[in-house]
Amino acid sequence: MLMTAAPPCTRFARLAARARNIVDSGLCTRTSAVPDWLARLDQLEHLTAAAAADRRATLAILDDHVVTDLLVLSYLRHGTPYALWADTLAGFAEDVLGVSTWAQLHGLLEPSPQ
Repeated sequence: MLMTAAPPCTRFARLAARARNIVDSGLCTRTSAVPDWLARLDQLEHLTAAAAADRRATLAILDDHVVTDLLVLSYLRHGTPYALWADTLAGFAEDVLGVSTWAQLHGLLEPSPQ
């Protein structure tokens, strides 16, 4: 019997899997192949520079097609569709993995303000 991986359980995990498939299958091999790529690159740069809480709130309200385009660009530019969560481990755990962290663990995962 052939075993397959369980499907991603969160919205962002599904969209990241879609983005990886788009790039890995050769459908999109360069940034200019993404629809409306100049606007999406600008949006990706603004999101990357934003605070983690603001970034997560913005991603939550964006349309799936827009988020997929952003994750494709992230994969092409950074080698991973998850670059938008690079500075928020707790956010990654909640948004992508679907794991709710409790307050003490959340404090350990988030960087302390400097």
